[in-house]
Amino acid sequence: MLVDRGAPISSGLLRAGWLAAALVMALFAPGRVAAQGPNLLQNPGFEQPFAASIPGKENCLIAVPWRAWYVEGTPEETSQGYRLAPEYKLATRADYPGNRVRSGELAQQYFHSFGNFEAGVYQVVPNVQPGARYRYELWGMTWSCGDERKGNCGGATSGDPSPMHMRIGIDPLGGTDPFSPAIVWSPEQNAYDSWHQFVVEATAQASTITVFVYAYPDYRSQDNNVYLDDASLVLVAPPPTPTRRPTNTPTITPTPRPTNTPTATPLPTETPTATATSTSTPTSTPTATLTPLPTATATARATTTPTATPVPSLVERVTSGNGLLVVLGGLVVIAGLSLGIVLSRRGG
Repeated sequence: MLVDRGAPISSGLLRAGWLAAALVMALFAPGRVAAQGPNLLQNPGFEQPFAASIPGKENCLIAVPWRAWYVEGTPEETSQGYRLAPEYKLATRADYPGNRVRSGELAQQYFHSFGNFEAGVYQVVPNVQPGARYRYELWGMTWSCGDERKGNCGGATSGDPSPMHMRIGIDPLGGTDPFSPAIVWSPEQNAYDSWHQFVVEATAQASTITVFVYAYPDYRSQDNNVYLDDASLVLVAPPPTPTRRPTNTPTITPTPRPTNTPTATPLPTETPTATATSTSTPTSTPTATLTPLPTATATARATTTPTATPVPSLVERVTSGNGLLVVLGGLVVIAGLSLGIVLSRRGG
């Protein structure tokens, strides 16, 4: 790669034009919801400091706190130039052709010559709001040249380029596996030779989320380079407010509680049963009315016995047409006299 420390003024003017165009696009992009907070990424412009991201790996300088990831192929794959571990380094404004940095002084670069790779960078973002929606944006550019000897890559532009399959993603669970099925990915772009904006949104499902960059050139080209700059992660929609939960209060049934009071009404119905038991006790009183019956019979029997007492002491006068009936000391004497004579018991 050629290095040109060319005119900084012209590059500054070019940079200002790019910034103005980006601002217009951001303001008038259709269907875009405005951000509601600051950029949550650290070192979003990929500036200093740069440090080794993977201990023990050579040529792996990453803008802190971004981290590198890559897939290292099998010995058979790597021997044929596939899935090689790429080199990570900083890109400067002096790098030819002068557009390898979009803003600031540096950009992130990773690449491999005469081989392909499956690799990228990521950053873990803590203290996000579960249930909130976030937008991740990044500006990316690629340079892919099949063989510079063909002369079709003049000005460090792409000739016979490899499909780059470049994209960005959000893991709403905060994981660090770039192949997690939870990651929400943006559409792929090749982004040859100029800065292209990548955008993706996702709803956080934990208090930490992770943002990724992914690229996979298909061909083992002489030049397969990726450049990254100006990333952002912003809140676009807060989580649903918990005030919506009180809308469930109509379903709470304080009203059935008054319905429990009718269940207390059977208590008055029990009182008639108490009166019924009291009325049943008077029904036993007619059994007491049987007591006059012996008194009535006793008086009847007493009235019959006095009728026998006059027989020894009573003198009856019986007058008939032809005789006289005399009762003396219990003897009855009938005289055939027609005279009316009255005899009395002497000594009586």
